[in-house]
Amino acid sequence: MKKISIAALAAVSVMATAMPAVAATHHHGKKSAGHMQKAASGEMTTDQLNARSLQQAQTPVPATEPPPAPMATPTPPSATMPPPAPSVVPENAPVPPQTH
Repeated sequence: MKKISIAALAAVSVMATAMPAVAATHHHGKKSAGHMQKAASGEMTTDQLNARSLQQAQTPVPATEPPPAPMATPTPPSATMPPPAPSVVPENAPVPPQTH
């Protein structure tokens, strides 16, 4: 029980230590002067980028035919398969019984 308590305390302290770092990168609803200046200078805002992406996704693309498949050339099996491995069973080994 003591180990679980220590582990829980360690986990809480790690989360508490990391929270200021997480909070610094998430500003909900606040737009800084630099952000507003970018929008005014001609760079696209997130809403404009989203609208453009949506419009591009909804625009139908003309169907094109897939390219024809290349002609298959048959190859002899001996050219693609390695030679059979030599047998490692000694000649005087007993043969297992055949059941049918």
